[in-house]
Amino acid sequence: MKLRWTSVAWSAAYLLLLLSLATPLTVITMFFLIVPGILLYTTLSTRVFLVHVAVVWLAASLIFGPVILLQAVYFIIPSIVMGYLYKKRVPAFRTIMTGAGTILLEFLLVLLISTVFFDFNLATAIEDLVNSAMAPFTNVADSSLAGGIVWSPEMSQQFSSLTVRMIPFTMIVCSLLIAAVAHAISRPTLSSLGHAVPKLPPIRDWRLPRSLIWYYLIGVLLQWFGGEAVQQGFMGTILLNLMPLLQFLFMVQTASFFFFAAYHRKWNPVIPILLIVAMLFIPPLRIVGILDIAFPLRDMITRSRR
Repeated sequence: MKLRWTSVAWSAAYLLLLLSLATPLTVITMFFLIVPGILLYTTLSTRVFLVHVAVVWLAASLIFGPVILLQAVYFIIPSIVMGYLYKKRVPAFRTIMTGAGTILLEFLLVLLISTVFFDFNLATAIEDLVNSAMAPFTNVADSSLAGGIVWSPEMSQQFSSLTVRMIPFTMIVCSLLIAAVAHAISRPTLSSLGHAVPKLPPIRDWRLPRSLIWYYLIGVLLQWFGGEAVQQGFMGTILLNLMPLLQFLFMVQTASFFFFAAYHRKWNPVIPILLIVAMLFIPPLRIVGILDIAFPLRDMITRSRR
């Protein structure tokens, strides 16, 4: 009975999240939309799962029309993928990465279909959106609002161009966030329902591959010595998306090292949190993560405790 009413409750939550796609709240709710599907697929048989989904989709299409089913299909696929992996008790990291990869591939597929069959140009659409948003600030020099800086049409063009070139980075980060948020909610919820699934290891045990150092080194060298042709060409677009992603990963590794050191040195638990906050305001601190990947810093800490 508990499981049945829980399934009904999550189906209702799923319906509300689907309906939110037709509102401005979609910017927030899209990060939670695959959670109900994951929970329903993991806790129910395939037949019962399909019944729940069919009822929700029917209700959503009656309210907003059948067009909403296209979005529903988009979000249910990663739900099924992650739910299947939870059933198989696949390691958490692999589940998250597979879910993120599925979302990313779906986005690329939708983009391809829109471009080929509907003549949709994402770059042009983003440029038009940015230019429209910045139009009120163009050629305005109000010192109380803009600090005396004139937002010229050239600046709008540069900003929109940068936004377009950062599309791959945005897609990757959004895919990872959606999958990570889904895991953060789904895993403890499934455990409370009696479905034990693997969890991520403690952050202090996270270790990123050493090959990231070489990617970062190559990227830095290309930025320094590549010249204008590299910066503005296809390679420049790759660097523009790759470098922030690597820097974010190094910050994650730095946070892992702080927690590792605090655990083995018996520091106050607040100390690593304060160090992470400091890193957000002092980005060069991420060099700690680079050193942690490149050198056996952790062995030095554990050795000194013996």
